[in-house]
Amino acid sequence: MMAAVAAGGALLAGCSTSPGQTTAPPDGPSSVGFSSTSTGPDPDERGTATQDPGAGKAVSAGTIPVEVGSASGAKEFHYDKVMLTEPAGHKIKLRFVNHTDSQDEVGHNWVLVRAGQEGAVVSSGQAAGDNNDWLNVDDPAIVAHTQLIEGGQSNTITFSAPPGTYTYLCTFPQHYAAGEKGTLVIK
Repeated sequence: MMAAVAAGGALLAGCSTSPGQTTAPPDGPSSVGFSSTSTGPDPDERGTATQDPGAGKAVSAGTIPVEVGSASGAKEFHYDKVMLTEPAGHKIKLRFVNHTDSQDEVGHNWVLVRAGQEGAVVSSGQAAGDNNDWLNVDDPAIVAHTQLIEGGQSNTITFSAPPGTYTYLCTFPQHYAAGEKGTLVIK
């Protein structure tokens, strides 16, 4: 029992990393798999931005908690963490927070994209339009994504990805072009 409490504490300690800092893998074997034939996000990758039910749930063994936020200024288009490195074989529970003021009405999302597919994902998001929150959720180049959220809101998703280097970006018009992107390395 004490070992389980200690392991849980070690997992929760990973939540408070600084920009650019990485989290350590939890102890224990992994039972997470990934299908490279997946054409879109798993159903558990979708949350409700206004209620964010995934944020309060405990992190299960083999899951790495990560938090990324947007910049706080209404005309600042970048994430507060632009480089993440996480261990292979684990699920990632990502909490995305829009740090802009809710009065500014600036929407952001966090979209994980297969290498070399950034432009295509942004283009398909633009084609999806405002009614679809600037995201084509059926795009096969998307590994995981949050909802488009307004200032002061958060959205939590859980996903896994095979080893590799990925780009995460915002698909709201002009945000990616202005620099709202980062890199996630799974190794």
